[in-house]
Amino acid sequence: MKEVIIALVSSSIAIVITSFFNYHFQLMKEIRNESVKYKTEILKSVYTPILKILVAVVVPGDGYDGITKETLFEIEDIIKRNYELVDPDLDSIIWLLKKEVRVEHYEESSKLFDKNKKLLCHVEHNFNFYRKRLGLPFDKVKIKKVF
Repeated sequence: MKEVIIALVSSSIAIVITSFFNYHFQLMKEIRNESVKYKTEILKSVYTPILKILVAVVVPGDGYDGITKETLFEIEDIIKRNYELVDPDLDSIIWLLKKEVRVEHYEESSKLFDKNKKLLCHVEHNFNFYRKRLGLPFDKVKIKKVF
């Protein structure tokens, strides 16, 4: 009789421990899947469209000189549509550029902003950071760059 009780207790303890670990690992898997989903959405909705706009203004041979206010408004439109996905650093860079546009030469459409490449560096870094986190090909140089 004693052996039966010991067997029942030990199997019950094993079942409880197994259930706990199963629950814990399932919860971690769900959190990881949600994280991948959000990172994919951030990459597709925010950084890829902005990087496409910024790459379009790069002059072959000369490089990146800055963006016009029209380009800034295109980027701002992307940010407004996906504001819940935008990180605070990108938001503050955009606000600084908008302030610069407002203070300086708003009427000049050919005036270039972001000459210090802060926006470009931030977007390239985060674009490659999210690609790395998702297991996609990325530029190692852009990840290591600290601005």
